[in-house]
Amino acid sequence: MSLLTVKDLGKSFGGVKAVDGISFEIAAGELLALIGPNGAGKSTTFNMVNGQLQADRGSIRFDGQELVGRAPRDIWRLGVGRTFQIAETFSSLTVIENVQMALLSHAGKVFSFFKTARSHERQRALELLEQVDMASQADRPCSALAYSDVKRVELAIALANRPRLLLMDEPTAGMAPKERNALMALTKKLVLEQQIAVLFTEHSMDVVFAHADRMIVLARGRLIAQGTSEEIRKDPKVQEVYFGSGATFEDEKVASDVGDETPQGETSGEELSQVRPGERANKAEIVSGQTSPLLSVQGLNAWYGAAQILYDVNFQVKRGEVVALMGRNGAGKSTTMKALMGLLEKRSGVVNFMQRDISKDAAHRIAASGLGYVPEDRRIFTDLTVLENLEVGRQKARVWPDGSAAPAWTIPQLFTLFPNLGEMPKRPGGQMSGGEQQMLTVARSLMGNPYLVLLDEPSEGVAPVIVEQMVQMILALKKQGVSILLSEQNLHFARLVCDRAYVLEKGQIRFSGTMAELDANEHVRQTYLSV
Repeated sequence: MSLLTVKDLGKSFGGVKAVDGISFEIAAGELLALIGPNGAGKSTTFNMVNGQLQADRGSIRFDGQELVGRAPRDIWRLGVGRTFQIAETFSSLTVIENVQMALLSHAGKVFSFFKTARSHERQRALELLEQVDMASQADRPCSALAYSDVKRVELAIALANRPRLLLMDEPTAGMAPKERNALMALTKKLVLEQQIAVLFTEHSMDVVFAHADRMIVLARGRLIAQGTSEEIRKDPKVQEVYFGSGATFEDEKVASDVGDETPQGETSGEELSQVRPGERANKAEIVSGQTSPLLSVQGLNAWYGAAQILYDVNFQVKRGEVVALMGRNGAGKSTTMKALMGLLEKRSGVVNFMQRDISKDAAHRIAASGLGYVPEDRRIFTDLTVLENLEVGRQKARVWPDGSAAPAWTIPQLFTLFPNLGEMPKRPGGQMSGGEQQMLTVARSLMGNPYLVLLDEPSEGVAPVIVEQMVQMILALKKQGVSILLSEQNLHFARLVCDRAYVLEKGQIRFSGTMAELDANEHVRQTYLSV
């Protein structure tokens, strides 16, 4: 018997049909994965079930009760819990206080003045933390936790109202492979023990195929396939619009199954995935005669307020080279990129770019010097169209120190590199999916004709077919002599594009070497990358 039944659900934004008449069901004790390319309508569907968006048409029935028209808080009280792609916890509170806040809300006692919050249902909060293996850290502040543990705390918070349906929006985003599978194995255990139904979205196919009971696949707002993992991985339409060749999958079984169906004339998953670490990147044309590094960083330190994040970081990037900054969430990768771009108020050290010290320059001067930056959170102008966003990033053509022309980009060239953007030149940025916004951010950076591009987590939160396009884009840039410094957690993705890697842990460089050397170093991979 179905616990949640969705029928003919539809939602439009202006003239764009984000969700167009989808129907599906979930039973108690079942994990149903909602997957599809960026812009497919997954988040819109999620937000309609949760009540954050009101459907234009259709029905959402939970245990026989209609949810359409209800407020999110009312849906929550009916027994529908939710976790978010970016973990939502109170960082200033302890682990147990976060769970107690959810219990207070469930009991309707958030505004009680007669009893301190710290004493409310402490035993129940400890029981919930025990379920997610976090009871031993109950009195630690959430700000001191590793990201994977924050995700576990968020799960405990979602369980505080004893949900019968749990919505999980990209639950493993930002986590290392071992952490991802551990969290989903824990979720599946709770589902079976408590007979909870779970609807989750996820772009990590190793997680989806290992843990989902069934899958439904959306594309352009419509349901194009549903079934078991075997049925979905063999579906040619799903392969075309979502999986691509399978080359960027970390799950070798999934990648090989998808690769078997690759259309003639396209790059197969087998061809890409069997390349030795660093080999494919080294096939690109590297400009010869370049002795000094394009970017040289020495003794880089950085702070957020009084908290020091980076400690004497040293590394180099040569012309025409792709270098990975790797490490778990919170290791200091994004902080390094912000420090290079002059976006942190407190920093020290020497940053030489194009043989000039830029460590004291303002961010806009650093960008004008030819250092491009693609932040993890995209930062597009949501009210501007694709074309207008690109025009904002336009800078003049550049030359190398020897007088030869550096790569120069035009809008037609970028639309060739990113065909999805070419199909929507007049679409406002706010009406684009996360993956489309990621492409737009990269394209806008290239409009500045940079010598070197800082790419912060380009594969995070985007569909496999888009990740594959990112691989081809990075290799195309490298072939033209553009250098790239890539912040990345996905080792498989880094293998496909990078020459060398630096591994960060707690703001310090713990390893430097070629991708082949990193791949061969099991101690570094397990200790610092959880791979």
